[in-house]
Amino acid sequence: MHILESPFFPLDVPTRFFASTHAPIDFYFKKCSRDFSVLEEPLYSFSGSGEHTILKVRKKDKSTWEMLSMLSRVSGCKIADFGYAGLKDKQAISTQYISMPKTYAPALEKYASTLLEHGIKILEITAHSHKIRLGHLKGNHFLMRLKKLKPLDAQKIEQVLSFLQTYGFPNYFGAQRFGKSGDNFKHHAPRSKKLNAFFLSSYQSHLFNHWLSARMRLNTLMRHFSPQEIHSEFAFLDLNAIKILQDQEHYFKLLEGDMLCHYPFGKYFVHDDLCNGARLIAQEVAPTGLLTGQKAVHAQKVAWSLEYPYAHFLKAVGDRRYALVFPSEVRFTYLPQEAQGKLEFFLPKGAYATIFLEEIAGRVLFSPKERT
Repeated sequence: MHILESPFFPLDVPTRFFASTHAPIDFYFKKCSRDFSVLEEPLYSFSGSGEHTILKVRKKDKSTWEMLSMLSRVSGCKIADFGYAGLKDKQAISTQYISMPKTYAPALEKYASTLLEHGIKILEITAHSHKIRLGHLKGNHFLMRLKKLKPLDAQKIEQVLSFLQTYGFPNYFGAQRFGKSGDNFKHHAPRSKKLNAFFLSSYQSHLFNHWLSARMRLNTLMRHFSPQEIHSEFAFLDLNAIKILQDQEHYFKLLEGDMLCHYPFGKYFVHDDLCNGARLIAQEVAPTGLLTGQKAVHAQKVAWSLEYPYAHFLKAVGDRRYALVFPSEVRFTYLPQEAQGKLEFFLPKGAYATIFLEEIAGRVLFSPKERT
């Protein structure tokens, strides 16, 4: 399908619409190593033999790049020769898997104490036949400590968690995706292919967030307005179609022509069967949004009407991304004496713990200055 030229390309931060309609919940959370931890779950088991050493590394108050720089200095291995599945938060205790050519690994034991002084500890060492590639992970296990939490708000959190486990939450890109100032997507670096590719990727993410905001706005209107009122703004939806959408059980209304994907992984297919609503409730499938670019698969029919404003000719490979994700292994413990809650959960790769936390809170928590 030919990508239509959009009449505008938004440079503002999109409005957030939340899955649940609950009032904002009050608590305090700050990303720091005392209150935030991340544990990576790899995509596959490591064989135990091969030309690449696999390190299970725990880091504290270090970005993945800072950790790799330190490992490079003590081992002599070039940063480009390390492999990793994803970048982990700096302001946290993060555990992830790193690969490196095995010829450099012996030096690490010699400098174990130096690494520990810099907040880096190697927990396990094994081997594998190939380098770890970006995206080679199932997801991440998270632990967050929520402070200044009153008993009534703790009860509200338990109720919201039940809803979000059942229906999922919109899979926005988190604020940290857009840099410290929140505007990476506005930049261009023609003299640096690598940096320019990063900025283009950020712009893809920015347009996805705008598309998802538009879809969540429509979902929100479906809850509160009549078909006639909705039709006055979305003329491409006739009254009968709106009534059918409002009858869907899930808050995320599936439009004819939406590109769905089997969940948590699988093939894309076009939504043209009412039974897909039940499959969404069962968490067997999920709608996807466009990461605009070359070779991307596009929505069709009605769904394309809300997707094409965010399609753009980019010199980048396009893709699609789940519009919804479902948290799992969710555990919440309230400690009334300390006015704290301990929240544990698992999210698939690409989903942001900070977005999940904001869904629970029902409000945006992280200002541009905290986007690191």
